Amino acid sequence: MTDDDRFRDEILSMTTAQPGWTIRAQVNAHKRGTSERWVEDEAVFPVVGWATVSCHFRGGGVANRAEAVFLNAAGQLEHESEYRWKYSELEPTPGQPRVTVSFEIRAPSPA
Repeated sequence: MTDDDRFRDEILSMTTAQPGWTIRAQVNAHKRGTSERWVEDEAVFPVVGWATVSCHFRGGGVANRAEAVFLNAAGQLEHESEYRWKYSELEPTPGQPRVTVSFEIRAPSPA
């Protein structure tokens, strides 16, 4: 499977988000064979919309999920599955850490 084949998710529909929503993305590394974990990168991005994403899995399964759509550091639109695909490394080369991505959606603060 090539890197291009790994990511076949598709946005089925999308709607705009109310102003003030944010998403915290955290890139986490896990040293294999130990309990050692650390944060490689962390950022907070503005959420601009919500999307229904058709997610395709390696085993052939498909699931539709609601995901945040946000402006990344480069000012480009990205959704959770796409960001996770870009920064995760679930099957690293020997000696390298396993890398995963986690998200926290944050609602607007009350005025």
